[in-house]
Amino acid sequence: MFERIIPLLENAEKVGIFAHENPDGDALGSSYSLKLVFQSLGKQAEVYLSAKPDQQAFEIVKGKSNTGLKAEDCDLLVAVDCAAPERLGEYKELFLNHKNTVAIDHHITHVHYAKEAVVEGCSSCCELMYRLYGEMGCTISPEIAHNVYLGMVCDTGRFQFPDVTPNTLRVAAELMEQGADFSDISKKIFDTKTRGYYALMQTALNRLLYFEDGRVCALYLGMDDFEAAGIDEAGAAGIVTMPSSIDGVEVGIYIREREKGSYKVSLRSPKTVDVSAVAVALGGGGHVRASGYGVAGKSLPEMLDEVLAEIKKQLKEDRG
Repeated sequence: MFERIIPLLENAEKVGIFAHENPDGDALGSSYSLKLVFQSLGKQAEVYLSAKPDQQAFEIVKGKSNTGLKAEDCDLLVAVDCAAPERLGEYKELFLNHKNTVAIDHHITHVHYAKEAVVEGCSSCCELMYRLYGEMGCTISPEIAHNVYLGMVCDTGRFQFPDVTPNTLRVAAELMEQGADFSDISKKIFDTKTRGYYALMQTALNRLLYFEDGRVCALYLGMDDFEAAGIDEAGAAGIVTMPSSIDGVEVGIYIREREKGSYKVSLRSPKTVDVSAVAVALGGGGHVRASGYGVAGKSLPEMLDEVLAEIKKQLKEDRG
């Protein structure tokens, strides 16, 4: 699977690593584990993040010390967990204009933008990265194991999502054997929240809207809601699953304002609806059960109307 990219990785001396904007635990785990792997091979590597990362995951990821390596001096650029060039944010043009690029991704809606790519649907990009490290014959240090496990546990919701396979759990077990502190990672990611998070949660609970006889639930939060709670989006990542966690809801919609007139829409489905089809129709992408897209210059009613129209198509197909 990795035979085309391994020579590129092994021959590079200075490597720039990129993930999607507002990187989550999986993007961070993939990026920083790869950085540590390159450093273990005697190479220079650095991770370049676009926009704020998930706060809780960033606090505990290993390998954040800045090496001083400049992105423009790198002889290889690698994008991980990034399904489209637009999601590279401020680094899009730098990446697209570089002569030597690789993408490693697990999103089924991946758009080809790197010179070489490995795209394989699995539970997380970190699971895919672990397979890569195995084929490269890399030694997995406790720090690398920590980062890979962090990404896997974040993207699988503690190994409870439908794309978890027996192999996913085997990889998790191997990472534990290699030094990943699974208990500490889980507690810090899932069981530790700030007061601001719960203040925002209280607002969110009062904003839930139901459609299609309760099969669809939507939530909207504006910049003023985050400001009132004293928290930013990066510190409130868990709220995305609130609408879809309600009994009877088949599709959860989470709309939040990122800048004036600019929004991110995240879609989640517990088990029945292909939300990637909805996201692709509206200019985005992602996974069957978790996808998203961006919107600009539209009102909340307009955003709800267009996403509900696409969701209804999927609900109709589900009914047969």
